[in-house]
Amino acid sequence: MTRQVTIITAGQSPRTSMSREIASLLPETVHIQEIGALDGLTDLEIMELEPGSSEVGIATILENRRNIVISESWLRHRILELCHNKGKSADDITVIASTGVFDLGTTGEYVLHAQNVLDQFMDAMIQAGLRIGKIYPLMGQIEVRKSQNLKVEGAFAPSGSKELIEKACRHLKDRDIVILTSLGYTAQDLEHARSICACPVIHARRIVAGGLERKYAQSQATSPAERLLEGSALKKRLMDLTDREREVFDLVVDGLANKEIARHLGISHRTVEIHRSRMLGKMGVSSSSDLMRMILHNASHTNRS
Repeated sequence: MTRQVTIITAGQSPRTSMSREIASLLPETVHIQEIGALDGLTDLEIMELEPGSSEVGIATILENRRNIVISESWLRHRILELCHNKGKSADDITVIASTGVFDLGTTGEYVLHAQNVLDQFMDAMIQAGLRIGKIYPLMGQIEVRKSQNLKVEGAFAPSGSKELIEKACRHLKDRDIVILTSLGYTAQDLEHARSICACPVIHARRIVAGGLERKYAQSQATSPAERLLEGSALKKRLMDLTDREREVFDLVVDGLANKEIARHLGISHRTVEIHRSRMLGKMGVSSSSDLMRMILHNASHTNRS
């Protein structure tokens, strides 16, 4: 079965390398349609979209590969227009492929906000006690995100700049994981960052592909945990868990604490502790942090292959 995926970018289409990479990371066969928020606009009209003095702006790419920065507020309204009547089913998911568009409000159930997926991934990592490093394409985005989460360290490096990517990685040398936050970063940017960083480096494209996998998994009534460990020896350990232990596993991966898991499953806090302890033992780790590191290691190595 071939599923339809519509990718809406902040710039102009096509963004073939990004679309192909996301498609290659999915277990499903997908047909991708690309739509650019700036498609059909003249150079003069695009120039008029420069962010105001009080705006951070959104970095994006034109069809001629030129990097530009446009108004975030204009882009938010434009993307909402493009999302109209989209996201109706798991067979026709729409991806908003910009990690700088905030507060889009309610769209379709199957409209996937790349920024939301990235935030959810970050929350799970923070709940696991990991130190996060983020590399941003625009200097101003660092201050915006720093004010929202003081536990995350940011660094600036535009796509294609080996010197600044190396500088950013050196700045984030004490982190447990580094994330390239923009979908505009290339495979070459990722490989260069990985050659410098001692910790795993995850591309936003990989995280968005993971969000798509979870949407498909939910539509098939299967566990996202199976997707996280697909293709690894760890899958066998997951299959050895009881049904309750697998429920606890999924919620731990989602970043929930014991009390939240207890409320979600309708069981006592003490019962959660027992199932959590057994689950961690069967997975071969001693803590939730070690579990998340194991999953990250698997995702990182899967992405390399």
